[in-house]
Amino acid sequence: MMRLEGKVALVTGGASGIGRGIVLCLAEDGADIVIVDIDLKNAAEVAKEVEKLDRKVLVLEADVSKTRDVENMAKKALSTFEQIDILVNNAGVVGQWAGRPFTNLTVEDWDKCYEVNLKAIFLVTKALAPQMMERKSGKIINVASIAGRSGGDLIPHYSASKAGAINITQSLALELASDNINVNAVCPGLLWTPMWDLLARNIMKDDPAYEGKTPREVFDLVIKRITPLKREQTPGDIGKLICFLASEDARNITGQAINVDGGARMH
Repeated sequence: MMRLEGKVALVTGGASGIGRGIVLCLAEDGADIVIVDIDLKNAAEVAKEVEKLDRKVLVLEADVSKTRDVENMAKKALSTFEQIDILVNNAGVVGQWAGRPFTNLTVEDWDKCYEVNLKAIFLVTKALAPQMMERKSGKIINVASIAGRSGGDLIPHYSASKAGAINITQSLALELASDNINVNAVCPGLLWTPMWDLLARNIMKDDPAYEGKTPREVFDLVIKRITPLKREQTPGDIGKLICFLASEDARNITGQAINVDGGARMH
């Protein structure tokens, strides 16, 4: 039995990486999908995969860090599906200078991380929460990171933005509880995505220990060093937890930040 049959889920940053995994898991569990992304080409490919699962799907182009884009996106999504039952704030960036000493970090990278990783949660939730509040029902899941649990070297801007994502999750959970809306965060560990490929390439520029390695080999070495289970996480791992949190099985879970990281961070 599919737990999310009859539900509509909107996923920001759903065109690739973790977002694609989340979209497909939600669709496999019965939800119809709204994919929101700036990458329409990849989003269209993911939409085809959703259609093969016999689920309805809508692709919308939006920069979720911009108020007008978000407002227009929300109107289009609600005019098509009438309601959004599940909101997954997944869109995220790490910036071009992640993996380098913080003195290399630019104001532009700092601002971009804040705008996409944190401000967008506020904008998208503000746009879609009212219709959940009116119906006294809804699930909101914010994709944070284990980097938001404790500051990571070489990614201070990313870590700070993800710590903010965890904090706003708790604030929203308190405020929306009276409207029967659950708000939780998922903190992914180490996944091989385009974001980590960039991070590995930057790490290699300054650390002689990784000389002669490929970005993927750097990633594998980090996995072995910090993950007790000695294996990477996958977008599907994140998607499966989000499906659980979006279901009635998790009706009494709110305000939580749950790690999916092979034991890299234990709390």
